[in-house]
Amino acid sequence: MRYKAAIFDLDGTLADTLADLTDAINYGLQQFGRPQRTAQALSKMIGDGIRVTIGRAIGAGKQELIAGVVEKMCEKYAQICLDKTRPYDGMFETVAELHKSGVKLAVLTNKDQASAEKIVGHFFDGYFEIVRGTTLGGPVKPDPSPAFRIIAQLGVKPQETVFIGDSGIDMQTAKACQNYAVGVSWGLREVEELRQNGADVIIDYPKQLLGIFTDSL
Repeated sequence: MRYKAAIFDLDGTLADTLADLTDAINYGLQQFGRPQRTAQALSKMIGDGIRVTIGRAIGAGKQELIAGVVEKMCEKYAQICLDKTRPYDGMFETVAELHKSGVKLAVLTNKDQASAEKIVGHFFDGYFEIVRGTTLGGPVKPDPSPAFRIIAQLGVKPQETVFIGDSGIDMQTAKACQNYAVGVSWGLREVEELRQNGADVIIDYPKQLLGIFTDSL
């Protein structure tokens, strides 16, 4: 078996979370009199951790509002993060098949830890050995250290690990960890961004992942 483990990004990869994120971010912005953002605009801002996302959404000249907007956004998101969020078509079946076949599964996301656990636990209960989000002040992708810790916990080698994500940051993380970098075309970012950041392959629907693990199935 060539690959023994898979690390998944969450937003834009496992699940379509954009609508709930948009509602929560706009709620936070509204509390401080900042203009609302469209889902399309926010899709280009998400992925580097919540403080960076909110900084981009607030706009230049009002960065002192970041902490307050983050607090309000997180309060709201904790209430609504399952309202409109759904796994992408075919993703649950793909994850279940990988798990059944003995592939070790983990999630690594720049989303906060509590929300990551809530979403993954709700839609994929029992399938992922590790769900790692961010904590205040902790490292975020593309810093490879959280991914290396996951790989060590799973008991596999970096070269035996497939990293699946929808952004250039995910591809950068995969390459820094010597993982096989799989970009997904259905997420929040453009395919060209995945190519430019080193994707080894780009897939168009979840079940294509099974082919990457063919030797283990």
